[in-house]
Amino acid sequence: MRILFSLVAILLLAPVAGAQSMGEVLQDCPGLVVSSDSASQQIHLQMTDDPTKMSVLWAKTGRSMNQIVEYQWGDNALEANAESYCYGNHNMAFHMATMTGLPLGEDIEYRVGTQNSQMSDWYSFTTIDPSATHFEWISIADHGDSSEAMDVSEAIIADESAQMVTVSGDIAYADGEQSAWDSWFQVQQESMVHIPWVTAVGNHENEPGYEFAPYEHRFDSDLQIESETFWYSRDVPGVHMVFMSTEHDYSVGSTQYSWIEQDLSSVNRDVTPFVIVYGHKPMYSSNSYHGSEVELRNALEELYVAQGVDLVIAGHDHFYERTWPVSAETVMDTGKDNLFSRGQGPIHLVIGIAGRSAYEDLDEPQPEWSAYRENNSYGWTRLVYDGEVRQLTFTHHRIDGTIGDQFTIQESALVVDNSDSDSLGLMGLDSLFAIFTLFGAALHKKESTESFCISSM
Repeated sequence: MRILFSLVAILLLAPVAGAQSMGEVLQDCPGLVVSSDSASQQIHLQMTDDPTKMSVLWAKTGRSMNQIVEYQWGDNALEANAESYCYGNHNMAFHMATMTGLPLGEDIEYRVGTQNSQMSDWYSFTTIDPSATHFEWISIADHGDSSEAMDVSEAIIADESAQMVTVSGDIAYADGEQSAWDSWFQVQQESMVHIPWVTAVGNHENEPGYEFAPYEHRFDSDLQIESETFWYSRDVPGVHMVFMSTEHDYSVGSTQYSWIEQDLSSVNRDVTPFVIVYGHKPMYSSNSYHGSEVELRNALEELYVAQGVDLVIAGHDHFYERTWPVSAETVMDTGKDNLFSRGQGPIHLVIGIAGRSAYEDLDEPQPEWSAYRENNSYGWTRLVYDGEVRQLTFTHHRIDGTIGDQFTIQESALVVDNSDSDSLGLMGLDSLFAIFTLFGAALHKKESTESFCISSM
């Protein structure tokens, strides 16, 4: 009995690498069980704002000390200590380590686990080189664990070209049941050990009894454990990506708004000619279940238009919809054969088709700003940047193997044949239409403001 008590005392007082003592852990996480070393699970890469760094997170049942990541390329073999933490009464310990000094565009091998004990299998990933002239990735929203969601997961896992996955919120639909997160990560691990999944927070990440704590502990955007920056940006070849939160204050003058304004104004278009904003709730949606988030649009649309945002990718409504380049519900351009020139106005996408039950009721008639929509399909979307011609191509894939929608945005202006524009040359009717509609929208806004001021006097 004395030996047992001594062993417990040792465990309670033993320091945990980079974090709390075991006693502190048991106090903070009453559901955490002290156990012998267990296998690493839920292993997933997390992209940082430095392409020479990649973080990796993993979980274990029970608290295990001395967690590390070992990584290697060529003749280089390194390791880094992990920080360990937990949350609430969930019986999982989480660990995060960061691989540094990585070469760009190179294959890196790594494994995680307990130093001098149980380590995971070796996995590999390729670092992202921001100067590359070709980059492919997958974007989804509203995922979960339905059979349709598993079809989407299988497609992502089978994809050998995508270098990243983005999620516009509503990720696992745990809704307070933490084992749902564990199961979701286990399914996605086969992809997540090779490419990073980068996320925007959705309303289902705000969980009953936990709020955003599970999301904060399971994803990382700021290299800080037990904290999460809910708005951040990442650069990949040809594209600057902004991940914002529709679940936190975004009003003019808020901390998030000021950050978005500063971030967008600092984009170097020579390096990243295209800008995409990811968020959960849509500014434009003709689905009758939720519809357009008008408050969000009123707060941020003018900024997005002024800063030349090209795509705004959202979820929340479980259907697919693409707008024309739009500002204040006014169509700015209709392109030519699904080819658009950037700078005419943001194209808004609702891609809440990754697995949750479809919302089939649509607003009728279809709004003028809505270019394409479908309400009973599931799938994922794929984006490809081609740096040789400075184009960004978007494709909506259905789980039945068919393509639902496709379009391309190019950096240069569209060349319109004289025969198509009644001798208006390179500008053409579409460009003139965009100019007139911009002027009309500005005039309407001015008149509305003046009317408001008069009525308020």
